[in-house]
Amino acid sequence: MLSFLNQVEAAYEKGADASVILTSYKEFKMVVKSKGQERQIDREFEEVSGYSTYQVIKVAKEKGKGVIRLGN
Repeated sequence: MLSFLNQVEAAYEKGADASVILTSYKEFKMVVKSKGQERQIDREFEEVSGYSTYQVIKVAKEKGKGVIRLGN
């Protein structure tokens, strides 16, 4: 789970590979199975860090491969 959150952070700060993000998301979903729990983690993580796991996954799925960058 920490690996996935680290990838989200990287996507905002320096850029991260979309395929690596999606792989870590699959591993995250093996631990966090319910959508409600996933949303709660996203809200709490966004409150603390300002980074949205939802937005990172959305962009990674749209792009599929290559480096993605979010934020300023």
